[in-house]
Amino acid sequence: MAAHRVTRGAWLGLPDWVLGEDAEALATGHAKQRALLLLDIAAGHLAAGRVEGAFAIATRALETGLHYRSGRIVERARAVRRSLALSSSPRVVRDFDERLHGVYL
Repeated sequence: MAAHRVTRGAWLGLPDWVLGEDAEALATGHAKQRALLLLDIAAGHLAAGRVEGAFAIATRALETGLHYRSGRIVERARAVRRSLALSSSPRVVRDFDERLHGVYL
């Protein structure tokens, strides 16, 4: 139930729902499901203005998606990236962009 709340909070842009004390502890189970939940947590961090933390988490999820060649995870990672519009990006975002560039699954 708590994982469902995190996911809905990420989709609705409600960081209070996503950034609970135990949000990352919910990321258990199969690696692919965990990666999708991590991307929801990253979206919550973005909604709260925590760009570096968001992309550190999103990078972990993206690595899982690339390892398993999961188009669903990669597309969700792209959606997280598209939700950020900054004129100058921190290094962690540029690293994320480099990792994501040219990935086709």
